[in-house]
Amino acid sequence: MSEIVETSDEVAEPEIAAVSHHKFFFETPLYDVVSFQAIGGEDADDLGEFLDGRVDAYSTKNDIDTTYVITSKNVDDSYSTGFKSFRKVKLTCVRKPDDILYFFVGVGTGSFFKVGQIPSLADLSLGEIGKKYSKYMNRSDMKEFKKAIGLAAHGVGAGSFVYLRRIFENLIGETYTQAQDEIIVEQQDFIKLRMDEKVEALKDYLPSQLVSMKRVYSILSDGVHNLTEEECLELFPALKLSIELILQQKIEADATKQRDDLAKKQIQDIEKMLKKKQ
Repeated sequence: MSEIVETSDEVAEPEIAAVSHHKFFFETPLYDVVSFQAIGGEDADDLGEFLDGRVDAYSTKNDIDTTYVITSKNVDDSYSTGFKSFRKVKLTCVRKPDDILYFFVGVGTGSFFKVGQIPSLADLSLGEIGKKYSKYMNRSDMKEFKKAIGLAAHGVGAGSFVYLRRIFENLIGETYTQAQDEIIVEQQDFIKLRMDEKVEALKDYLPSQLVSMKRVYSILSDGVHNLTEEECLELFPALKLSIELILQQKIEADATKQRDDLAKKQIQDIEKMLKKKQ
């Protein structure tokens, strides 16, 4: 007699990604809905606790890493449109009290979202990105990177996507040039490859996370002409992450070189000291 195997029709609910203070205030675009569950809560009372605390971030105004104190208060419900209540949130820099960021948060059923902020998300992001990556991108690419982020923050999908695609292509080209003597693919053949094939050819010289993101690069190869604004905006975070992964690898390589140079210098100093004692 064959064994009867019981099956279940229940489908596991998708896991909800946690949203930190920094992610909500400094990375989440306006009107992106955030579930109460993403902050480990269930209702507006839990949101009130979330909007009370501290967050480490980069101050664009003062060009420093700092900590902001988070405070919030309810606003008259008569101003609410399309949600249950409305909260005004203030982030005050602990080092420079005149550095204040304002956020306006709509609270719905089981979720909340930003409906406004001063400065804009683009302004906050651009300052942090400039500080972090300016040493590892040429001036032109940095300018276009900032343009792309600014456009995406204002809901412009195709334009932002085109800028990111160009930057990504430049970084892939730079990687090939740096590794050209060790790769068997000739330059004229490399240029003809699809973007996902270029990434595969450079897999030993690129971050492993980036190499696994095949679908994004297939779309890059096909161009953006057939993508809608919404599709471009949907793909924007993945392509932005791809660029940041390459830049982060550059940062880590630079940090390793600095440590190696410091170690060599210390050894040389020790050798000089020992020679003097002989």
